[in-house]
Amino acid sequence: MMGRLLLLIVLCVALAVLKAVFIAAVALAVLALIVSFITRPRQTLVFLGTLSLSALTVAQPLACILTLGLVGVVIAIARRKPNPLPQHLTAVKG
Repeated sequence: MMGRLLLLIVLCVALAVLKAVFIAAVALAVLALIVSFITRPRQTLVFLGTLSLSALTVAQPLACILTLGLVGVVIAIARRKPNPLPQHLTAVKG
């Protein structure tokens, strides 16, 4: 009986240590992300975008396809050259 109780206590302590290590690793990762965002904001945003798109691809492939299509349309519209003004709307040289 005491052997089982001792085993239970040892397992509880081991799980508590693993939980503390996991929390420390998460805190370190968040701190590294904050430092990365301060030093290299563009690369960090690209990383986060790639990470979230990758997660979306695994979780919902159809939503990923629609998201990529929407992003493509937005980029195509943003890079479109504006039409030049017709001659009758340009400033009159005097």
